[in-house]
Amino acid sequence: MDEPKIKGASIRECLLWHDRRYGHEETLLLTERLPPHHLAMLHPSQPALGILGASWYPCSVVQSMCDRLLELRGGDGREFALAANREVMPRLMRGMYRMVLRTVGTPELYAQHVQRLWRRIHTTGERSIKILSSDEAFSVVESWPGHHPLLCWMTIYTMAYIFEVMGYKRWSVDRVACVSQGGARCETILRYRR
Repeated sequence: MDEPKIKGASIRECLLWHDRRYGHEETLLLTERLPPHHLAMLHPSQPALGILGASWYPCSVVQSMCDRLLELRGGDGREFALAANREVMPRLMRGMYRMVLRTVGTPELYAQHVQRLWRRIHTTGERSIKILSSDEAFSVVESWPGHHPLLCWMTIYTMAYIFEVMGYKRWSVDRVACVSQGGARCETILRYRR
């Protein structure tokens, strides 16, 4: 099996945001523990460490940088993921995508297509959402060797952001299981209201 990969677009936007918020020297610290073959994929003097939006990168590169980020910032990544997501998602989801979601997007439609959307970002993992009621959804990510606690929080807040774009401005999330805490899969309950 090939090594799990993640699309560069979201990594790039997160690194650009990190640069703006903490400075490029702090972003360079994220690469400190990368092995030489991973460092060779990056260009530290360039914005976003040279990560290209249309390219795919081994999850091990991203996981190592996430590990370092959590060491530097502390915590489990939840607050960092929320702050980053508020800045990054509007940059990733703009124009036509945003308009379509606002106009015809529904929780049911998103749930129906979430795996297809997931595959545009990750090469591994099974993603599903079950709409439990008119104001509650149950999200699952499993079989995801590319998992990292910070990426898990980013996934949760990306889902919440998509619901927000669909008009559900008030939401809350409850991560009820995570593989990083011994769970068999990652499970989240999203509660949402207009």
